[in-house]
Amino acid sequence: MKKIIILLASVALFSGCASTETIRRLESQSGQGVFQVVGQSSTSPATGFGDLQISLSVKTRKNGTVLIDTTNYGTERYQMLVGVKGQTHRVMGTMTTETGKYQGSTDPEAGNGVRYTFNSTLRLPIGTHKISVALPGDGTLFEQDVTIRDGLQKLELKPVYKSRNPHRLIGFNGDRTYYEGVKSLQNIGQGR
Repeated sequence: MKKIIILLASVALFSGCASTETIRRLESQSGQGVFQVVGQSSTSPATGFGDLQISLSVKTRKNGTVLIDTTNYGTERYQMLVGVKGQTHRVMGTMTTETGKYQGSTDPEAGNGVRYTFNSTLRLPIGTHKISVALPGDGTLFEQDVTIRDGLQKLELKPVYKSRNPHRLIGFNGDRTYYEGVKSLQNIGQGR
């Protein structure tokens, strides 16, 4: 039993280190030429290129809600990183303050906080590309191979929030809430 616990602890430790290292690598990369960031009023892609629209809506607690706050929650410094083959793009989100009651609600985004809406469109050569999306403020990384075709493809991501009390009952993770931060990102829509 002791060996199993040590094995599980080391797997959890190394998997966390791998995503942290990848996020650091994304933050430090400054490659060019793989993709072009496209504005909303751009023309359609040339032959041999396609557009990938990446979108994410995530909620965080307000800045200064906790006594000692080491995160960038509720500030402009909370950003999304998008990386493709050595080139990284930092995306600033649109911030909206939200209010509401959370007592008795099972909605993980219920309550007062700040909603960030991230949108970015990249123009890439046709083919398969490994897309990395990270939220450095939460240490969250999402990677997926995406096949780019002519026209516009969409990659819509959704946050999976951390549990409020992860060790409440064995086999039960407790209530998930935005207040604890983002645990991972899920792909909820990919296609045209």
